[in-house]
Amino acid sequence: MAAGSRVKWPAGPSRPRVRRTWTWTSVVACVAAVTVYAGSAASASPSAVGEGLGSLEAKVVRDAPAGVVSLGDSYSSGLGVGTYDDDCDRTPQSWGMLIFDDDVSASDRLTLACSGADIAEVYDQLEELERLGGTGGRLITLTVGGNDIGFASELANCFVPFVGCDSREAVLRAEIEALVDPLTDLYRAVQAAAPGDEVIVGGYPLLVPDPAVRDSCRALTPLLTTAEREMIRRLGTALNQVIDEAATAAGVRSAGAHLETTFDGREACANGPDDWINGLKLSWPFGGTEEEWEKRWGIAATFVRDSFHPNAAGQRGYADAFAQVWSRS
Repeated sequence: MAAGSRVKWPAGPSRPRVRRTWTWTSVVACVAAVTVYAGSAASASPSAVGEGLGSLEAKVVRDAPAGVVSLGDSYSSGLGVGTYDDDCDRTPQSWGMLIFDDDVSASDRLTLACSGADIAEVYDQLEELERLGGTGGRLITLTVGGNDIGFASELANCFVPFVGCDSREAVLRAEIEALVDPLTDLYRAVQAAAPGDEVIVGGYPLLVPDPAVRDSCRALTPLLTTAEREMIRRLGTALNQVIDEAATAAGVRSAGAHLETTFDGREACANGPDDWINGLKLSWPFGGTEEEWEKRWGIAATFVRDSFHPNAAGQRGYADAFAQVWSRS
């Protein structure tokens, strides 16, 4: 698909969407208050990272799918690349629009994923999928679970001075473990709705690097402690394990392990060319007119909304991880 091309997205659920980004606005204020400068974002284009992806490209040993349908949350809608076509943060730059790009045309792709979606809302997407029908032989992808435990809000607390988040680990782990049955039921429902298609679920990257490997990460700011980074990684692993368990119980496959491997060493850290996940970025000085402040605030709020989601290179990484799972059946 040509860069900048527009995709006509299907209508979503009838009830109005409420964008779940308010928690990150508080992070902007808190981080700005301590004048943290976290570096400049590097929004590498897919073509700019082609060489780095060379070793990761899946060796496809089966035919490409007849089509690709993306269900789920912001990790499937494309949030993180910076430009979007609707309130669900859908974009032709999402990994669901890039996977098997040499073999599957744009007309055979469908993105129903929507930022902020939880398990209940994916059932709404599933109704839309059933209404639209299909011919079989497609790849149905799904990422969901993070919003069911309020992960964005919990992560935001890690960046609020004097609040922190590591004391919540036991509570969050219990909420993650409680997702096994709801996810199993959902995965079965997706497969039942598309019996002639293959369902592959994910799965999230571990958002921050192992502090023992990458210690200095300006895009995480000094507000995120080593203990909190370690906790975020542990909870990310726990969520992927629950997704894997539910996938096995439902008889579908998971890309969780492939995502962790693909993004290893490329987590949010410095907003540099080697990072495939956006970190935080605030880089403007204080001062200026009210109009200038409003413009700066808008730019910062947009970036903070994109924080801890795959950038353009990360979208390619997601596509590769799912392609690997598809190719190995």
